[in-house]
Amino acid sequence: MPSWFTEGTVTVANGNTVVNGSGTKFSNSRPGDMFVGPDMGIYQVVNPASDTSVSITPAYRGANAAGASYGIVPVNGYPKVLADAVNQMVLQWGTTLAGLGAVSTENVVPVAKGGTGGTTQATARTGLGLGSAATLNAGLASGNVLMYGAFGLGGRAPDLPGNSFNAIGDTGIYRSSGGSANSPTNYGYGTLFVQNYDAGFTAQHGTSFSGRQFFRINNNFSWGSWIEIYTTTNTTRSSDGTLKAI
Repeated sequence: MPSWFTEGTVTVANGNTVVNGSGTKFSNSRPGDMFVGPDMGIYQVVNPASDTSVSITPAYRGANAAGASYGIVPVNGYPKVLADAVNQMVLQWGTTLAGLGAVSTENVVPVAKGGTGGTTQATARTGLGLGSAATLNAGLASGNVLMYGAFGLGGRAPDLPGNSFNAIGDTGIYRSSGGSANSPTNYGYGTLFVQNYDAGFTAQHGTSFSGRQFFRINNNFSWGSWIEIYTTTNTTRSSDGTLKAI
């Protein structure tokens, strides 16, 4: 809201309702504002006819004065500022607000009109066609939604926990970086497929990058020895058709 208007000086005459100004901006005031004259009397602005002429009521009661100081208090400034702000909003957003149509009067905005069709999170998800997975967290815990690469699925296999073959209990695909504890002899680098049946009951199938394959069983928390699988990479076929280890 504007502050007091005190710009310029005024000329007043006793008994006259017209105040003349020099260097003034009376047009910035409004009817109903308060004029404080050189006599320190309080008058009401009736008509700011121009920047240099304003009518007041009652007629000026003080002594004649020229080049005197004055003040105009914008009593109606708050309503004016509010009215100007509303007018600006209507000019800027009127068409947009009108375009909302029935949406502006609906308690629940349907999906077809840009809403969710619900008043709660559950009904909103239903309206948007979201399933039960929408409320689940991503992670590796029970009840979580698995992310790409979890347990080695769809991405690079994770490292062995603790760099030990015995430290794995969850089903998944893992990788050995060489020198992992409890690995098959001379296993080196490779991958490990773990199948968990229950606590203490697990099957492991390892494939070394040398082409050798091994498996073993954890039966009631007791790990068995690694068993190597014979393939064409570690056997030869004799003349009688039998396979012999290399």
